[in-house]
Amino acid sequence: MKKKWIVNSVWVRDICVEILVQVVSMAVVAGLYWYFFIPAINIQDAGFVWLVLILSIIMAIVHYWLYEFDGFATIAMIVVIAIIAIYLIVGGILSTTMFRASSYHEMVEIEQGDFAEDIPNIIDQAQVPIVDMETAQKLGDRTIGNIKNTTWYEVENEYNLIKYQGELYRISELSYGGFFKYIKAKESGIPGYVLVNVKNQEAKYVQLDEPIRYSPSAYWENDLKRHLRMQYPTYIFGKSFFEIDENGNPYYITSVLTPTIGAFGGMKEKSFIITNASTGKSKEYKAEELPDWLEHAYDLSYLMNLTKYNQIYANGWINSIFGKTDVFYTSYRYRSIRDNFAGYNTAITSNNDIVFYAGITPASSAESNVGFILANPRTGKITYYECAGAEESSAQSAVESLVQDLRYTATFPTVINVDGCETYFMLLKDKAGLVQRYALCNVKDYTKVVQAESIETALTLYKEKLGTTTTLTEVKEISKTEGNIQELYQAEIDGCTFYYFTIEGDSNLYMSSIKNSNRQVLMEQGTKVNLEYVASSENGIFIVQKIEF
Repeated sequence: MKKKWIVNSVWVRDICVEILVQVVSMAVVAGLYWYFFIPAINIQDAGFVWLVLILSIIMAIVHYWLYEFDGFATIAMIVVIAIIAIYLIVGGILSTTMFRASSYHEMVEIEQGDFAEDIPNIIDQAQVPIVDMETAQKLGDRTIGNIKNTTWYEVENEYNLIKYQGELYRISELSYGGFFKYIKAKESGIPGYVLVNVKNQEAKYVQLDEPIRYSPSAYWENDLKRHLRMQYPTYIFGKSFFEIDENGNPYYITSVLTPTIGAFGGMKEKSFIITNASTGKSKEYKAEELPDWLEHAYDLSYLMNLTKYNQIYANGWINSIFGKTDVFYTSYRYRSIRDNFAGYNTAITSNNDIVFYAGITPASSAESNVGFILANPRTGKITYYECAGAEESSAQSAVESLVQDLRYTATFPTVINVDGCETYFMLLKDKAGLVQRYALCNVKDYTKVVQAESIETALTLYKEKLGTTTTLTEVKEISKTEGNIQELYQAEIDGCTFYYFTIEGDSNLYMSSIKNSNRQVLMEQGTKVNLEYVASSENGIFIVQKIEF
């Protein structure tokens, strides 16, 4: 009886030792892995599945080290490892575009837009945001020189465009300058952020009453992602954006990703977590519930990837590689090919929404666009505008040729509406990166290109080229008339929309640019109109300066 007890005690001891070794080994590996990679506890997070696989392998190694091959237990561990590995491999393969191209193509429905209706007509220079991201970086860096302990912090380079108290700004948060600087600055936190007005180029540093405590640049418990992971252990997080509300309070907006294709693919941003950067308080919102002050929820890369999938996988994966029938690319894909060719820019819609612009190029031609898309980072809506014309780099080259003796470089353009014409707007910079000139180029005809030292002058010169305004030296008498439209025609001239019509009892032929009123699309025979017009150089045609109906 005593011998049997001794045998059993040895067996129990060995089992305890094995369990202790395995638990300690797994705890160390899991702790290190989780600390550095912070995976979601979610089987659709490849990082978490890799962690489970690694832990299973460690368990099997420890078990074999203690007992070598002992039959059922060893076989069971091998089977578990095989199942996890198969899930990773097969789930990963079935999540790729090679096998699920049609599913990726259908991830987003791109709507058709009306350019004249969706993009406001530029009347004067006050409507044109003149500060791009690169210029904002230069202006913003100059604002923090007088901050206490300024060497502890750095200004981030993203500078997203936001609306704040009725004005457009580019905003950037401060970040810790590294681990050792975080140690010094931890108690003080991050003291503020930088705002750059995009219309008057005024940059200012904003000091917060309550400093930022939670940030992507922080460490340990103040790291934003780790802070969110503690609250939402199963969520897969996307990118975090820094923004402020109308009272200037700082927030981070973090997207929550949900795989929709295979085990790990087709990530969709379906909800968003808004975290007060000072207090750490977080709340999850659905897309339709986001507060009004927020501009950036959906990530730029996410929106551009959705567009890419929709544009290249319409006829399958093989066609996207070889045949390339009905395959189109976004300008965003060229980002790494040419210096200063960012591949996207921001634009402002008639609803005063901030949107991302990118051109759409057919696979068969890299020198022209078939249209462009505007992607709304607040709603996730992507709208396509058909507009055959010059590809962005061609427009940049056309502008740079006007100042080749000065060797200025053109920024990647954004699209604006000038008298109903799709128009590229660019900045011309010197070698120091300072803005020296402003340029406009017609999308449909890039030979219509101008540059000037002020936006106002550039707009005037550009309108003269379009024929939508009288020259600076030309003064003509303005006449008035009213009546019902008898005949009505619409025409496209050099990429611009014009309406030709006659009035009952009047033999004159009137020509009106879409610039006069976007509501002209509603005109029909019998519509009563009030006109202000001038005589043109063409006999019998009168140019409408103002129209009401």
